[in-house]
Amino acid sequence: MTSSSFTSTGSGQPAATTTTGAFRNSTGGRSSFIDSSSHRLSMGSNRLSLLPTKNGLTTTPVLPTPQLDSEELSARTATFINEVNFSVQKIKTKIAENTEQWVQDTAEARELDRELREEMKVALEQEANLAKALKKEKEEANNMLKAIQQLSERNEEMQQIRSSLETQVAILRKEVKAKREAKIAQKKALDEQVLKNKPELASFESILAMRIVGVKGKFPIKDHIGFVFTRINELDWDQEYSITVDVSQHEFAVSDCTPNLPELPSLLRHLNDTRDFYGFLKRVRKAFKDLSKKQ
Repeated sequence: MTSSSFTSTGSGQPAATTTTGAFRNSTGGRSSFIDSSSHRLSMGSNRLSLLPTKNGLTTTPVLPTPQLDSEELSARTATFINEVNFSVQKIKTKIAENTEQWVQDTAEARELDRELREEMKVALEQEANLAKALKKEKEEANNMLKAIQQLSERNEEMQQIRSSLETQVAILRKEVKAKREAKIAQKKALDEQVLKNKPELASFESILAMRIVGVKGKFPIKDHIGFVFTRINELDWDQEYSITVDVSQHEFAVSDCTPNLPELPSLLRHLNDTRDFYGFLKRVRKAFKDLSKKQ
């Protein structure tokens, strides 16, 4: 800002003392009060003259007193002050607007920063969760690969076992087929022998009054032969006397005898010693007949 003070000279004319601040004219097309005063002072200095002394020598120059218009100066000062106030008010308004905008921008920037931090926090959590999930998936994948490898090895073992079993099955099928064919051939031979033995057996049963029967219980008893004798008891020719012989072992044994013969052990020893089965049957019949006579 600029402040001006006026003092009175000896001749009664006002003199001006001017203090100029750091203001600059920003209008570009209008002269300020300071510029006008400077111009006037410069013109006054051009009128300086060297006054001669009495001895004809020059003395120290004396500045002329500037002639200033008080009303014009007041008007110019008022105009300058109004312009300064207007500029200051304009600057204050601009500063207020800029401050408000800065506060708003700062609040938005802080909110944006908070949102970004929150999003970053969520992103980091998601990244951590994804890393855990990826690690878990890798572990599961490794476990699956190990399981697949074990299953592949097991499959190879099973293929080898299957191949071995198929070979064994093929061998067993051949053996079964051979045994079946042998059984068929044996049955055929037995059937042929039965046809041949039938007349002889019928004659044998007629002569000896004896028949051979299969031994049956709840299930057929294997390797046991039953012999039923008739025409022993003179009082009842149809009465049956039976004996069952076990031929499953090398030595013969008797599993049933009806009625019981006291001399059966000796008859059985004689059979095992001589292997004379036909003679054994004859002796058993004779023992049954002797027993019937005693009854």
